[in-house]
This record gives sequence, C-alpha cells and structure tokens, in this order.
Amino acid sequence: MRIFTEGADGFVVRGPAREEWYVTDLGVGRLVVAGEFPLRLDLPDPAVQAAPGSPSSRWPALLERYFAGERVDFGLDVDAYTAAQGFTDFESDVYRALASVPYGTAVSYRELAAAAGRPSAYRAVGSALARNLLPVILPCHRVVRNDGRLGEYGDDPAWKERLLALEGVPVAAGRLV
Repeated sequence: MRIFTEGADGFVVRGPAREEWYVTDLGVGRLVVAGEFPLRLDLPDPAVQAAPGSPSSRWPALLERYFAGERVDFGLDVDAYTAAQGFTDFESDVYRALASVPYGTAVSYRELAAAAGRPSAYRAVGSALARNLLPVILPCHRVVRNDGRLGEYGDDPAWKERLLALEGVPVAAGRLV
C-alpha cells in the first residue's frame, strides 16, 4: 500500500537495496533498505504476504513494536536521509521539524511550518509531506489541517486516523477532538 503521491519515487539508493518485511495485526508491510538506511516504507496490508527470509536491519522490529502499540523512537538520521534523497533546504527543514513531533500528539501544518522556520509556508509543508516515503518513521500522520480536520493521507485517508488512534490521539468524525 502506498501512502505518498506520484512523483515521490525518485529516491537515491546508497548501496544495494533490499526488501524487508514486518508483520502486524493490520497486515504485512514492506520496507526497502540499503545497508541500515530505510528508503521506502509501505504500510501494512492484509492482502500482502511476507517474502521468506530474516530481516537484517533494525527497522522491521521497530515497526512491529510500533504497530503493537509501543512508543518507539525510530532514531532516523534525518539529515542523512534528506541529503540522500536530494531534498531542498526547505524540505530538509520540514522533515527535521516533522521528526521532532512527539508520539501521541498532532500539530497543524501551520505549526509545523513555524517549527521548520517557515511560518508562512504551511501549504508548501503539505506538499512536501505528500512525498513522504517513510510514513510512521517520519510521522506525517501527526500533521493535520489548521482547523483540526485530519486531511488527506496518500491513497487511504483512513490510515491517518488509524495511526493517530494507535498513539492515543482522540479523533472523531475526521477531526481532532
């Protein structure tokens, strides 16, 4: 399952990439990793079967713990990730601010723009987040519209509410409570 928009596939691979799988109550998810560096994450899908083999990175275990309801610090080196992806300075600032949004909280696009040092760029923040290849690890589900409505989330908006609920963020009728 993809949760990013078209145009997000232009990642730069550093070394040989491999697929790893993580298994949750919501289904099986896929992760593309180069070395210990995550490149792309697909959210769990009940229709997906994990490929045989053992993961060789730390990421699948962290994701399984997260989806089991545990608070997880993924510890992604955001600067290295944004550099490897060829992000602009603006996108790097946004993703650095995004990585600092705490588990169990939600912020508005306006608040995230301010945290990124670009207070008037909240619409551009939304565009940058729409290309997030590492949902959950870079928690774009924790960013909502300025009026508290959840907004879009790739090709399945229900995931945003599902992930916020998993973290204990109260949501009702598509908005923060």
